[in-house]
Amino acid sequence: MDKSSKMAKAIARTVLDHPFFASLLLGMRLREDSDTRTACTDGRELRYNPEFIDSLRVDQVVFVLAHLVMHVANLHPLRRSNRKLDRFNKAGDFAINGILLDAGLSMLPGALYKAEFRNLAAEQIYERLPGAPGRGSGTSEEQDDEPNEDPGGCGGFEDARGENGEPLTKAERQQEEARVVIAVQQAARAAKAQGKLPGSLERLVDELVHPILDWREILRTFIDRTARNDYSWIHPNRRHIAGGLYLPSFRSNGLKPLVLAVDTSGSIGQGELNQFQAELNDILQSYPSSVHVVYCDSGISGTQTFTPDEYPVELKAAGHGGTDLRPPFDWAMKNAPDAGCMIYLTDLQGDSPATDPGIPTLWVCTTRDRDLPERYRPKFGQIATLEYD
Repeated sequence: MDKSSKMAKAIARTVLDHPFFASLLLGMRLREDSDTRTACTDGRELRYNPEFIDSLRVDQVVFVLAHLVMHVANLHPLRRSNRKLDRFNKAGDFAINGILLDAGLSMLPGALYKAEFRNLAAEQIYERLPGAPGRGSGTSEEQDDEPNEDPGGCGGFEDARGENGEPLTKAERQQEEARVVIAVQQAARAAKAQGKLPGSLERLVDELVHPILDWREILRTFIDRTARNDYSWIHPNRRHIAGGLYLPSFRSNGLKPLVLAVDTSGSIGQGELNQFQAELNDILQSYPSSVHVVYCDSGISGTQTFTPDEYPVELKAAGHGGTDLRPPFDWAMKNAPDAGCMIYLTDLQGDSPATDPGIPTLWVCTTRDRDLPERYRPKFGQIATLEYD
């Protein structure tokens, strides 16, 4: 079988049978690399040795792809810190291979797996492996095994890096974590809609999203991805001019209008509003935009519009009636059809639209996603849990 054909078949099978892994995989770059022993990812790109792929059955290639995707979903390329790369790769393998077994994938012979490590994070497993500090092996933290990018033999990971190959700054790492967590949320919702989200993956998503990522990073990344004015003809793309193509450049001069819906049924207090508006105003200093504020309890109780000349945006709690989350979407379609996104501050204890209205939506929720009753869970958008300081 042709190498590229085998990879294509494995990707197609992943899409059909494992939508969670497929959703994340299709957001990554795939590249053949004969210098890579097996396969490897840095969180953005998946490199693979074509000879390695050719040596496997298609179902085993599916396992390799899902294995690499799970390293990314668990943020392993971002969380190594000062840990030894080989040992952290081993710990990561032990942490995810049991989940892949639960998902019905065919594990490669020799892949790292121990039942005792089920439901443990890579950081916990790292401390329990032979050679870790205090394990009595005589191996210090400064000493390590011979470098091996894939000690488990089914795909490893390396540290995430910036476009210039330099290590990520703290801010860049936080932004990359936000990007991955949003992608994981979207993948989980897609798989759940098809009835193909195993319980172990659902638990992973729940544990991943809530304790690791601050709602502020989710908010900032969401706005940056959905509302930017990305293309400018004023500054042509220099990369294509030499070829005779005059194309717009990727440049953000601000944001499309934002719609901010505020649930005023009594679930959002002024303290939470103050915290949220401080973060929003900080974002708007970098990306100037008009902001339409829609207050709603059982119906629209008031609206405000702020232009960049009228900052800071100031929010006030009002209304305190029943809860219906649908009216702001109707308002937005009639009054702000060019809006880049909807940000809804709420406890989600009310009816939301039954179908996706077509505007990217972030629910900034005062109820933790894991505690949200199923009947109130929105059928679209992402959820960020606002932890009130």
